[in-house]
Amino acid sequence: MSSVSLVESGKLKEHYVEYKQSSYITGNIYKGKVVNVLTGLQSAFVNFGNARNGFLSVEEALGHKTVLGAAGVMPKLLDVKEGDYVMVQATKEELGNKGARLTTTVTLPGRYVIFLPNLDFVGVSNKITDPETREKLTEFLTKLKPENSGFIARTACLEAKKNEITTEVKRLIQQWKKIVTAYNEAEGIKMVYSDGDLIFRTVRDMLSSNIEAIVCNDAETVRSLTEAMKERNIKFYDRVRYYEGQYDMFDAFNILGEVDKLLDRRVKLKSGVTLIFDYTEALTVIDVNTAQFARGSNHEETVFRANLDAAKEIARQIRLRNIGGIIVVDFIDMTEEEHKNAVVEELKKELVFDRTKTRVMGMSALGLVEITRKKVGRELSTVLLDKCPFCNGDAHAQSVDYVARKIKAGLKRLFADKKYRTAIVHINSVLAEAMFTGKYFSADCETIWKDKRIYIVPEKELLNRNFTINGSEDAAVVVPSSARLLY
Repeated sequence: MSSVSLVESGKLKEHYVEYKQSSYITGNIYKGKVVNVLTGLQSAFVNFGNARNGFLSVEEALGHKTVLGAAGVMPKLLDVKEGDYVMVQATKEELGNKGARLTTTVTLPGRYVIFLPNLDFVGVSNKITDPETREKLTEFLTKLKPENSGFIARTACLEAKKNEITTEVKRLIQQWKKIVTAYNEAEGIKMVYSDGDLIFRTVRDMLSSNIEAIVCNDAETVRSLTEAMKERNIKFYDRVRYYEGQYDMFDAFNILGEVDKLLDRRVKLKSGVTLIFDYTEALTVIDVNTAQFARGSNHEETVFRANLDAAKEIARQIRLRNIGGIIVVDFIDMTEEEHKNAVVEELKKELVFDRTKTRVMGMSALGLVEITRKKVGRELSTVLLDKCPFCNGDAHAQSVDYVARKIKAGLKRLFADKKYRTAIVHINSVLAEAMFTGKYFSADCETIWKDKRIYIVPEKELLNRNFTINGSEDAAVVVPSSARLLY
């Protein structure tokens, strides 16, 4: 399991998880085969190698609608028939019974620009607001673009030199030529380009001069990430560092504790305000409750302050939980229009820092605020929570991988004290069997813990999230008869 976290001033702002066997496909390019055309809807189903066919629609023809749409660029009508091979790029993951969303308008993201190989257009990110800067970037990229192709300048252009942008442009053009060659040489359905793993994608899109350090707990990741950044002429590769602390890295930065909170339905703020998250297939509802909040000279003032406090945390929680689609926030009722507008503006101000496109609508008479946020990848809860075997999915249990991650952190914390030679871990029986079958700690037992003894004690009564770790200075400590030595 790979995880990437963004920590600002000691506070967790973003957190992403991807399993090694993950089927994450957004950004990948495929040679697909059209299996069904829906002429009236200007859409088609395409077999691109996944178990479920992807959905290709004219609506998906513009991957960056906010930039392209504002410039009046219109999607082309689909001109495909059953049996045709087409080059498609995944824009959205599969969700429930819905197949992945596909587009024929390919985009190749770089650090500074996004290359549009089959769309004659030059645009600038909406987050670059200075008119003079936008005009200069447009003129510069227009001179660099190949015929019938285009570019979109990303926010990182503000920190780039012209030669750095030019170098990246040349690399993206060469990359596109290799993709076309791979597509033409493929004899059937095949992936012809991968957008990279979670770590590289996140660093590429998140990196800026404000990033103090990129800390990794795996030496090979440090090496490969540094090389990839150098190869692509991405600055700040010297900020990639190997974590050598005694404690587990996520434990040391208190990330696991913060993620635990993100899996809860109820979030209690220090001020006493409570946020309650309810997820449905159609939308996410966030309810704001004053609970123990008591600031303000009167009721209206108290409610206003509570809603302001909630707005700040809601923006953070949406980013952290990676909530996409339609979000409805039920703020506490206020009577003054000035207060309602101030709460909405506070929410908009905080969401400016969200790298995913988000829109906030005004507050209704009932105190409801609608938010739309582009779906990028899976929501955090769907990654870290498994369906409960007892209720068949009406509730959730923490996944085996996530609990194993917490156990590993606990063992590292225990063995940081050199006096301990043995650890006894009491865990749920099903979880214990999964630990042995999946060989979760084999690498550590063969290296950093090769002189330690770790016993797993299965207990049916324990819930999977509840476990205990006890240490002993004696390697020959007496353990329960049901205990099994780990590797």
